[in-house]
Amino acid sequence: MSKLLSADIVMVGAGLVGLSAAIALAMAHKKVVLIEPKLISMHKENLEKSTDITIEKTEYTDWDARVYALTPGSIAWLESIGVWAFVDKSRLGTVSQMQLWANDKIEPLILKDGDAHLNKLGLIIENKNLMQALWQQINKLDVTIIKHADLDKLDYSTANKITLTLNNAQTITANLIVAADGVSSWVRSQTNVGVVIKSYDQTAIIANFKVDISHQNIANQWFKSHDTLALLPLADGLVSMVWSVANLKAAQLLSISPEHLAEEVFKHSRGILGQLTPLGQAHSFALNQQTANHLIANRIVFVGDSAHQVHPLAGQGVNLGFRDVMQLQQLITKVHAMQDIGEHSFLRRFERNRRVDIVAINTLTSGLDWLFSREYGTLNAGINWGFAQINKQSIVKKLLIQAATA
Repeated sequence: MSKLLSADIVMVGAGLVGLSAAIALAMAHKKVVLIEPKLISMHKENLEKSTDITIEKTEYTDWDARVYALTPGSIAWLESIGVWAFVDKSRLGTVSQMQLWANDKIEPLILKDGDAHLNKLGLIIENKNLMQALWQQINKLDVTIIKHADLDKLDYSTANKITLTLNNAQTITANLIVAADGVSSWVRSQTNVGVVIKSYDQTAIIANFKVDISHQNIANQWFKSHDTLALLPLADGLVSMVWSVANLKAAQLLSISPEHLAEEVFKHSRGILGQLTPLGQAHSFALNQQTANHLIANRIVFVGDSAHQVHPLAGQGVNLGFRDVMQLQQLITKVHAMQDIGEHSFLRRFERNRRVDIVAINTLTSGLDWLFSREYGTLNAGINWGFAQINKQSIVKKLLIQAATA
């Protein structure tokens, strides 16, 4: 490969958001160079070797503990960029209904797809399933891919361009860099863009189970003080668990056997799915909210976790990242051929358009965490009353569903 490359866009990061961005922008007739940084590759390898990991190193015939809840909006977009054709549909879990349980209330708040005239609220997909679909689509496109890259420096030595240099002296010059290189973004660290970090002092525990009683395509979620349990429907009568708890409780849950953890989940979920049989070990990751002070820098755009990391209780993390890419794709597609896509005023349009969505999700997740962390009896009674009232209001239900499925 030549030591000198030129492109319209350098895409840094080859996770779900980075791969989808490379695809979308290549399909917008931009010359794209996709870079998977070495630090991210090493991080993945370390996770796979760890005893406490977020990605299972298993054959694809096994079920991946890391799953995502995709909204209809995200699914439609993945279809539009050709990715969905490569997804293994037999491994998808359909969400046709959500049941939200507050504190120890007997009756849940129920949200159904029909309440908003939808044929589904969303789909549950494994990380490996979506990743292989993204790679299959990107391999069909004219995208230059550099894997395990050791990033060295950024500079602006050429007018109206930004140059990324690798440690092997490879240089890539472009109009724009799109950074999707995670919460510890190397690209962001090379700029003066800081982040605001909020620790929830919580850990998310993830695991898969086979259940005795059919989940009937219902996603169940229980909210208690600093304690949110979600059981999400998978195919073949399985469920995926995400249990967000205080760090001390998480350590206790992670110290017990998979069978004993299944018993704890059975008790916490009131046995509504019958006995649970564990499928492998549980894994975990720390929960934080992190938001970049700016979504842009000089000829740089931050998307996905490099721009924002949110609590999983609202199920919006990857969808939020996909919406970043949708917005960038839309802006780039609409401009005339001579538009400098790295020019500051152009990038400011992206930042203004995305900021509202990000603030709304941060406010929602922080608000829910605060609300369900209170121990006050009167407040808990108010939450239960509120859930009961929403159950009676079809218009309110429709608005809630529309906001959650964008």
